[in-house]
Amino acid sequence: MEEKDVGKSLKNTLHGAVESVKTAAKDVKLPEIKAPEIKIPSQVKDAFKKKEKVPVAEQTTALMISSISTKSAIKIIYYLMAADGEVHHSEDEKFDSICAEIDPEFAESKDQIINECREQINKIIDPYDYYDVIQDGVEDALLSSLVSSVVTKTAILTPKLFVWNLLSIAYSDDNYDETERKLLKYIVRKLDIDKAVFLEMESSFLTLMDLEKELNWIKTTNRPYLTIEAMVNEIANRKKVIFESVKDLISL
Repeated sequence: MEEKDVGKSLKNTLHGAVESVKTAAKDVKLPEIKAPEIKIPSQVKDAFKKKEKVPVAEQTTALMISSISTKSAIKIIYYLMAADGEVHHSEDEKFDSICAEIDPEFAESKDQIINECREQINKIIDPYDYYDVIQDGVEDALLSSLVSSVVTKTAILTPKLFVWNLLSIAYSDDNYDETERKLLKYIVRKLDIDKAVFLEMESSFLTLMDLEKELNWIKTTNRPYLTIEAMVNEIANRKKVIFESVKDLISL
């Protein structure tokens, strides 16, 4: 019997009992009688128990996201770009570049996806709500990605590869903002990526960026050509080793 049927039956029974007592007691004064203890059947108790609602965040955590759908990936990238409150030109260029690799039809869907992201951001009530609204948008995108990968089987990015792309976006303006890092760590937790793996990826990426800066500086010096060439080759070799290490890390 369904919960609503149990409730209806119990209500009708009690209503009938009350009416019977009222009729019988209308002209008769009854002596005071101590009512016996009535034990309510467990199934009736269960029918009226309030079911606890499982928070969406816990539902997401309980279901492992093994891949990221195209649209969800693009949305999360945009939210990361906007996390510090401003989308820089360099980030916008990187955004177009990465999203075009993710989705060959990105040019056609870009405006719609960005508009959906902005609608989410516009839900801010007070300025200090900004980060929470951004994080809510990321969570919705992850949930959408989970449904998409289960129902349609359309997903193209593994979690670790996706996080590597997010690191690239976060550092594209030469400023790895603390708010961007906070959001990135949230994504890492939701994707169930081991923290040691993330920290190694992060360290490798920052090292690559430092090497790139060193390379650009060397090219501006007045040192002999052979000296510069040797230093450039050394940096290139170091970058190659790091890239190979990251590839192994992502493929695990």
